[in-house]
Amino acid sequence: AISNDDPIKLMGEWVNELEHPRDDSDGMIMLQIVTQHPTLRVSADGKLMSDESRATLELLPLRCYLNQKALRFIRNFFAGNIGPDEDIGDGVIDDNDEIDDDELINIFFNTFKVRPCKLKVDYLPEKMDMESLRDGNYTEILNLCPLEDMIINLAAVENHDLCGWGSVFSELAGKWLEDICSTQAHKFFTRAAPVQLLSTLGDGVADLALVIIVPEDNASAYLKNVVGGTTSFASKVAIEAISTSAKLTKFAANQLTTKALATSPLPSRPRNVPRNAGDTAGHAYKSLVRGLREANHNICVIPYREYQQSGASGAARGAIRGIPLGVVAPIAGASEALSYTLLGIRNQLRPDKRKEEENAYVAKD
Repeated sequence: AISNDDPIKLMGEWVNELEHPRDDSDGMIMLQIVTQHPTLRVSADGKLMSDESRATLELLPLRCYLNQKALRFIRNFFAGNIGPDEDIGDGVIDDNDEIDDDELINIFFNTFKVRPCKLKVDYLPEKMDMESLRDGNYTEILNLCPLEDMIINLAAVENHDLCGWGSVFSELAGKWLEDICSTQAHKFFTRAAPVQLLSTLGDGVADLALVIIVPEDNASAYLKNVVGGTTSFASKVAIEAISTSAKLTKFAANQLTTKALATSPLPSRPRNVPRNAGDTAGHAYKSLVRGLREANHNICVIPYREYQQSGASGAARGAIRGIPLGVVAPIAGASEALSYTLLGIRNQLRPDKRKEEENAYVAKD
């Protein structure tokens, strides 16, 4: 986990019993390797020959929560770029301890098969590098908007005659990237934050469009289309309205708290994900009380203290300074309370989303 606040799993299993039910005993990664010794253990030039292997890799559907900082760290880590503040230790490496690459025996894969897999990805960018974009690095466009609930299908891959795990993963990543860019590039646009709402509602509209298709001599099928299409559209509209309202009110609460309540911020959200609206009552109540208490402090307490020290003129000045904060504080508290309550309602309607969020957080000891 690489994150600024609460640790969040970058990658975990995507639990959804409706879309892909699974056995609880299945592992997230299942690798089967069959190895056989080579006919000749020593080659003609005197080198040891590696075992010959056939491997099959199967991945469960994965849920990924990525951010720009984490991806940058991973890239620098595998590239061997050590930052100026990183300590590489005081040990001295003896030249005699170094191992020549020719002495290492990498495993040889006759075949390496990977079965198809699905990923559900959220990506949170920090900033877009305009200089890099001007230089032709168009991948920086991905850092323009967050990506939400983007489902990527990883195709089945079969590689032959590869030596070492590095070659296997390099070939695998290259083929997956090529397939994603050629067949699924549109998802980076449809799942971007400004378009994600329209894309999701578009699926509901497609279900509703089935209503106008009248089957010949089959009234029961038509009635089924009417009920199914209308129900699907209405449920998606309702859930998206609740989710969007929760995000907007959370954004408003964060902005108001940062700008106006820096000295007395709203209470932080509980670590446990709310299962329903009832679980949100405690935090919602605390947020409302904090906002009203801050308003009372700025509108009543501060002017009263100023009156005791400077008289009526001091009280008037204190009241004028306190009124803006006294108005903003209850709004911030109410926004946070409403946002958290809507989140509980959404989780009650969509338990699959709740389970995803519960699995995202790293459990504390």
